[in-house]
Amino acid sequence: MKKLAMVAGLCGVLAASWSWAGEPGTRDPKVNKRQHRQHVRIHDGVKSGELTHSEARALRLEQRALRQKERAYKSDGSLSADERKELHQDLNAASANIHEQKHDAETRK
Repeated sequence: MKKLAMVAGLCGVLAASWSWAGEPGTRDPKVNKRQHRQHVRIHDGVKSGELTHSEARALRLEQRALRQKERAYKSDGSLSADERKELHQDLNAASANIHEQKHDAETRK
């Protein structure tokens, strides 16, 4: 019975530190999933020749800046709704940049 109570207490502590969309906290699986998907899109663009190495480098720098911004927002232990909204807006812009670069006239030779 003590083990069950300890496990239940631990689950409560973990659940309190996690955040779902719209709630305070630092966890946001949607942001992480979008960042991962964008990474894959850049990788695939280089592999297919749709992105030049310099285009991919610039897109990766943009992704790095987004991760740094996310870390800065989370550094106080929470990710506010406004910060979360701004991250998603930045991810929207990054996604549009990836699309634009993959569909421009430049190709890797």
